[in-house]
Amino acid sequence: MRMLKGPNKLIRDFGGIDVVGRLGIKGKKGYGVSIAFADDDGDIMTYCAGSGRNGKDFPVNPDMLFQAGSVSKPAFAITLLRFVDKGKIDLDADISGVVPEFVKKGPMTFAALLSHTAGYNVHGFPGYPANHAPLSLEDVLNCKGNTPKLRRIKPYGMQHEYSGGGITLAQLAFERITGMTLRDAFQKEVAEPLGLKRTGFFQPLDEELLANAAFGGRLAYKEDAAHGYHYYPEHAAAGLWTTPTELTKIGLALSRSYRRGGFLKKKTARRMLTPVMENYGLCINNFCGDIGEHDGWNEGFITEWMFSLDKDLCVASMFNHATDALDWAQTYVALELYQTVEADMNEDLCKRGRKSFCGKYEQNVEDFRVDEIFMEDETLFAQVITEEGEKVYELYPIGKKTFGRKGGFAKIEFGDGCLVINGITCRKL
Repeated sequence: MRMLKGPNKLIRDFGGIDVVGRLGIKGKKGYGVSIAFADDDGDIMTYCAGSGRNGKDFPVNPDMLFQAGSVSKPAFAITLLRFVDKGKIDLDADISGVVPEFVKKGPMTFAALLSHTAGYNVHGFPGYPANHAPLSLEDVLNCKGNTPKLRRIKPYGMQHEYSGGGITLAQLAFERITGMTLRDAFQKEVAEPLGLKRTGFFQPLDEELLANAAFGGRLAYKEDAAHGYHYYPEHAAAGLWTTPTELTKIGLALSRSYRRGGFLKKKTARRMLTPVMENYGLCINNFCGDIGEHDGWNEGFITEWMFSLDKDLCVASMFNHATDALDWAQTYVALELYQTVEADMNEDLCKRGRKSFCGKYEQNVEDFRVDEIFMEDETLFAQVITEEGEKVYELYPIGKKTFGRKGGFAKIEFGDGCLVINGITCRKL
């Protein structure tokens, strides 16, 4: 694929995907999207369409800054884990004494906070107008902003309860232990080693960066014409500004660390990307054991970011308009692009053996009951029994005997007279 960008018109297609149509981008003065993917060729390909500022002729370009929303969380976790690798932070040590005003009964660990198993409230943050007076982390956690006071609402360590409030508490403990702001720590431990020039916890956004920054939704009309974005004092939970290109660099660094160590020690990266509960590790999702993922939603911005744990492959997409429908649409655009690239990378694997996988199978998996595998034009398909009836899904190769489902995260591994889904073996009939 080649770099695609068009200041004078919308280029609809990227990698065979109608991005403009799927995201409903209308004209060069509407909303805009920036996408990047990196693969094992070593190149980062980008696609840009639409306007970074609603109502203005402000073409999106690959270096344009967007707010990353909750993708801030893995960026924070990576920063903290760099200190773990240096022996300055222990993920499993009791830190209740570091933040005693917010932990009435210990213990409390970074591992629990980062995996959202500490039981705290405050799912997310709406942010504040860009010109809002600065708020400290203590202000936010003590209900002096626009969110409730942080408190524990579920038993410690017993369930996955997604909590931006818990991540904010982790940031407070991190800054007290290290004596550094998250912004400075990220710059030193992540941005500089990875060569990131336009990524950081810029809250509020530095004025010199404003010229090439997207505005979120219609905030410029509703709140501040010169600063059409929200201020997030909760840096670790929601405060990252970045570009899709630089997100792919972070994704590749994590993937390589997971496989062989490097930017993070291998055992540290594996700890981060190993699910604790609900497919969620330390500020990151792990799907099917081979995809790391996180999405993000700030006022007026949505982000989708996913990378392979097995190979050099990462996709990031950022959009300056946020609705539930667009959030799902962007997720599927990114997933389809990811799977298209992965399929191209693995297309020559096991072509001769695919016919042997065809046939009827036991239906032992409740949420993905494969009735039959069949092949058309050298492409495998799975006929699946669902509550709504039979559905057919295209499969694509991700290994010699392993296939993923197009449009979803299901993975099928073929064995001797069987297939395996989610660790469950289904015998060939």
